[in-house]
Amino acid sequence: MLEMLSLQERFHGLIRGQILVEEPLALHTYFHVGGPADVMVFPADLGDLKLLLKTARDEAIPVLILGGGSNMLVPDDGVRGLVINLSRTFLDIEAADKRIRCGAGVRMSRLLALSAMRGLTGLEGLTGIPGTVGGAIKGNAGTPTGAIADHLDWIRVVNGLGEERVVSRDALGAGYRRTALPSGSVIVDACFTLAPATAAEIRGTISRLLVRRNLTQPVTVRSAGCIFKNPPGDFAGRLVERAGLKGLRHGGAQISEKHGNFIVNLDGATAADVLWLIERARTEVMMKTGVALELEIQVVGSPIAG
Repeated sequence: MLEMLSLQERFHGLIRGQILVEEPLALHTYFHVGGPADVMVFPADLGDLKLLLKTARDEAIPVLILGGGSNMLVPDDGVRGLVINLSRTFLDIEAADKRIRCGAGVRMSRLLALSAMRGLTGLEGLTGIPGTVGGAIKGNAGTPTGAIADHLDWIRVVNGLGEERVVSRDALGAGYRRTALPSGSVIVDACFTLAPATAAEIRGTISRLLVRRNLTQPVTVRSAGCIFKNPPGDFAGRLVERAGLKGLRHGGAQISEKHGNFIVNLDGATAADVLWLIERARTEVMMKTGVALELEIQVVGSPIAG
């Protein structure tokens, strides 16, 4: 803790953003699970972010980048080092012609709302995806009707040397739930190229997709979204259901009764509860179907592979 306090003191007066010590990460994740961050910083701007990344690189301080806190499971004993929380940074968004340019901290729901208002179609397949644009791009978030990289033009990143770089969609190497983001880089903004359509058509598609999502996913309880990637030609939720695990509960966590690829926080779940269910699901699915499920969520600091 002394080292972390000295880190806090070192940043004090150098950055304009907020600095917190021993901040519970459960307050900043969709799961509402996770212990404290040694130091959490909300950078005020790009200058703050560059200073934080450079300090962490020069002093070998572990760094976790946190956006909206979706698609992430944080350990019960917390995170050592520095957590850079971008939920208050890079929030600008604008539309011009057929393009939308937005900061990495913009919520996905806000991006969709602007696309509908401006009559720009292409992003409707992302309906219901939580979190921020930056996090969604990093993992190429999507649904069976589309992924975020499908209409991505370019992203701008910054690295630990304070260097900025524009990366095109082709250079990003986007695949199923992954991108080849340059090592040590943090996304700060992005640009999408879309097609014209009427606002009514776009809103109608969004409404239909929301209805379908609400009928098939546990949207009224806390989760981190889909736990596993869909294996080729199949669905992870179907395999978990086939293994007879829907509704299985451990501690305060449960494999959703509504969708087998969701684990929900019913009542004060811990990360250990969720990890137990993840391992149980992977083991049972492998035994009964021969399929090795790969994680879609980021399990911070876990030895779990895939």
